[in-house]
Amino acid sequence: MKLIVGLGNPGPKYEKTRHNIGAMVADRLVAAAGERYTVHKRSGAEVASVPLAGGSVLVAKARTYMNETGRQIGPLAAFYKVAPADLIVLHDELDIDFGLVRLKRGGGEGGHNGLRSISQAIGTRDYLRVRLGIGRPPGRQDPADYVLKPFPSGARDEVDLLITNGADAVELLIAKDLEVAQNIVHAW
Repeated sequence: MKLIVGLGNPGPKYEKTRHNIGAMVADRLVAAAGERYTVHKRSGAEVASVPLAGGSVLVAKARTYMNETGRQIGPLAAFYKVAPADLIVLHDELDIDFGLVRLKRGGGEGGHNGLRSISQAIGTRDYLRVRLGIGRPPGRQDPADYVLKPFPSGARDEVDLLITNGADAVELLIAKDLEVAQNIVHAW
């Protein structure tokens, strides 16, 4: 069983912020399949079963704030017996130019509290990541403030393309192995 987790913060205040781009991609996958999230009783996370790449996968979002994501995703992964190799986390990435998508397995968290929380909950950093480039803040703006701000209204088309490319990258990652998917996605 593959588990795809879109990182974000709950509530309307955060839904269109840069930090929620992972949750936006998860929402696109669920909506494209005509499915809806339900609340998983044991973990508290929102979950949907979605047909993808010839099989069925779980798409999930924690209903906690970003820094506590693991509190719900850890128990969800344990309940479905998802191995770390079958966990795919979708998240915003400051160190990647806006609009680019990059794939990798494992590595550090780069100060991303959502990744840190998941790593602590499952006991390893060795899971797949779909890194959604949001770019660095301009000037001396604090990165914490930057990620919690909405994308500029003039970037609507670019944000939609990033969401589409992120969803396509997830499908490639499931259909192909990591190296093949990287060669395709990193050429976009």
